[in-house]
Amino acid sequence: MASIRRYLSVTTALVFIVGSSALGQSPYPYYAPKLQNSKDGQVHDFPLGVLSATGRLEPGATAIVVRDVGPDGPGQRGGLQVGDAIVAIQGKAMPPYSNELDAGLAGPQAVLASALDERCSQPDPKLKLTVVRDGKQVPLEISLPASPRFARTFPLQCQKAAAYRRAAYQWLIDNQRSDGTWPGHIGGDSPDYQVSYVGLALLSAGDPQYLPAIQKAVSFVRGHRITGIDLNDPTAGPKNWIAGAAAIFLAEYCLATGDEAVLPDIQKCCDLLAKRVAPNGRMGHHYEITYGGGGLTIVNTHAHLAWGLADKCGGRIDAAAWNRSLGEIAKAMTSNGAVGYSSGARGDNDAPARTGGMAAALVISGQRPDLAAAMGRWLILKNNRMRHAHTNCAMGLFFGTAGIKQANPRQLPSHLQNWLPYFELCRSAHGAASYFGSKRNFGGDEYLGLAPLANATIALMLASAEDKLFLFGGKTKGWLTKASPSDLADAAAKSKPRPGTSKSDATAAAGTAPYRTWTSADGQYRVVAKLVKLEDKTVHLERKDDGEIVAVPLAKLSADDRLVVRSQAHD
Repeated sequence: MASIRRYLSVTTALVFIVGSSALGQSPYPYYAPKLQNSKDGQVHDFPLGVLSATGRLEPGATAIVVRDVGPDGPGQRGGLQVGDAIVAIQGKAMPPYSNELDAGLAGPQAVLASALDERCSQPDPKLKLTVVRDGKQVPLEISLPASPRFARTFPLQCQKAAAYRRAAYQWLIDNQRSDGTWPGHIGGDSPDYQVSYVGLALLSAGDPQYLPAIQKAVSFVRGHRITGIDLNDPTAGPKNWIAGAAAIFLAEYCLATGDEAVLPDIQKCCDLLAKRVAPNGRMGHHYEITYGGGGLTIVNTHAHLAWGLADKCGGRIDAAAWNRSLGEIAKAMTSNGAVGYSSGARGDNDAPARTGGMAAALVISGQRPDLAAAMGRWLILKNNRMRHAHTNCAMGLFFGTAGIKQANPRQLPSHLQNWLPYFELCRSAHGAASYFGSKRNFGGDEYLGLAPLANATIALMLASAEDKLFLFGGKTKGWLTKASPSDLADAAAKSKPRPGTSKSDATAAAGTAPYRTWTSADGQYRVVAKLVKLEDKTVHLERKDDGEIVAVPLAKLSADDRLVVRSQAHD
């Protein structure tokens, strides 16, 4: 019985990697919610988590109206229909929804998320709903894909978070196009901005197996809009958004891999941004200062992040441009620490991306700790506003999270815990993330592609607790290395027991083995782990993501994996 439990432990982990709900079953199809962008906040559409459906709330509502049900998802299989009004979950009514920004996810969304987290972890995972259909109450019992609960240490040492990250990364790998872009963008220069941040999300995995996809993204960014930069004519070339995002991504890539081929591209993006800072410190979408000369500080924030990260790569930073831009940021700040839209339009209504990004830039560069601290405090004070970043909800979430990690790090756990309902409702039955916008306008995210942005945002937020990306507090250059096949062979040879060694010696030698990807005999499931020992034809593996020791019968591993085991430890 104990061996069966150990086997189920590792196979459950393998199932989560590919998004299947149970061992041996095909994964549910990926579901993209059907969302209406309500700029006035009178309706709020959102994904219903693993139910593979879309719900709608209106101010004061205590029922979730079902707007869409995905084909072959748990909701459809369980009888959920378009037009149903969910009035009770697990037999309990829900408190009213508020469209106030500071109300966050309180109300029906938090209740549903909590129920899904709890019910998915049960031996027979089912969710009881009461819906009103054609004026009558109808009880439903919906079978759910199994998963553990989010750990108290979330996102660290959390099996569910680790599986979620893997599923998000795998969705991005599976859906990357041959040119390095992802689907969903509207064309024009939108793919340049999209690829920079989705590529950054893949980089945050810290896994060399994703390097080919990351390098495809790098190649696209280097060979597309930024090739139009002419430093003798700053009126030419890409928008400031594109140059800033490209420099941020390429700098993080350089810091992670040591690939200095991208340094000239980083430098020209930073130099272009410096040349576009007006004498009063303001910046616009392009060379001209937007909105009658008022500008918009989110562009300044991009520039400061680009400059701060480029400096870590050894790039040249225009100190005069930095100081002029910082002056505009300081003038735009509110009394409680938020970065306003501009110095002429101060306010904290939709400030998390500006405030979080600038806080991170200041800490990375070692500048103005007083301003960074004030910004860090605001990000916690107004934490429920994190996805309300003008039209770019995703940017508010990952820049806001970066600002907290950098400028108010003790509050990062409470911030991520506060957003657990969001993580749960974004988590699809497939395993990857579905897009969940703000209570207002999310048109900027539609411009970039909702599905890739959803998975990038979830991946970046979950990666924030680690000190890998410099955006999230990393300080080690070359932190992402790629072992060659010969390196792995050498490591395996070194860990192979010498003739005449005891079984305990073999176990100790196996424990020094490198991390690698292990595959099930049928090829359906994978896990990144290292060999700890082979005992009674059972392989004990230490998972890389959470350090947990799991056991699987040797016969359940692929033929190649069985050879590796036998080369590292004697039966």
